[in-house]
Amino acid sequence: MRYDSPIRTKPAQTTEQITLTECAVLGVLTQGEHSGYDLLKRIEGGVGFFWTPAKSQLYALLPKLVERGLLKARRVEQQKRPDKTLYRITPAGRRALREGLEQPSPAVDRNAFELRLFFGEHMRPGAVRKLIEARRDSQAAHLAVLEEIERDLDPTEQLYEYLTLLAGKENTQAAIRWAEQALELLDRK
Repeated sequence: MRYDSPIRTKPAQTTEQITLTECAVLGVLTQGEHSGYDLLKRIEGGVGFFWTPAKSQLYALLPKLVERGLLKARRVEQQKRPDKTLYRITPAGRRALREGLEQPSPAVDRNAFELRLFFGEHMRPGAVRKLIEARRDSQAAHLAVLEEIERDLDPTEQLYEYLTLLAGKENTQAAIRWAEQALELLDRK
């Protein structure tokens, strides 16, 4: 493997507020230099439990972050494989990450499940029940994964990851309780 020179771009330092998806990407890159592919894998095993950008969105976002001076990129030549680009966060990227994370969250998150449920009376008979059952089942499966991860987390060494895991477990357990209650209410109707 041979390392080439950095990819040349015009870094445009910006005070533009970053999105939460950009925060997720920059946050993962604080852990080290990664290719787009490796970054997707890191996201799937970490923040992907609650924030997952689409693959196409991620690959389109990386050069834009380089252009804005939040990341540096360099191309790596590889034997028997296509060349790859590695990305690392810059000091400006760290500042933007901190500022982005400290911005207030939107009052209402978009939620496709709740939108469908809200207009449930316009769905075919039984469709709302299937929607809720699928939600309950997926949340139960998600809870099992979180409990497995919890066994390997040390709260004293990984406090913020652990706090996030606890929030995820509470939200998941609440979603399961809600689904059971909603199914009971549907049965009464």
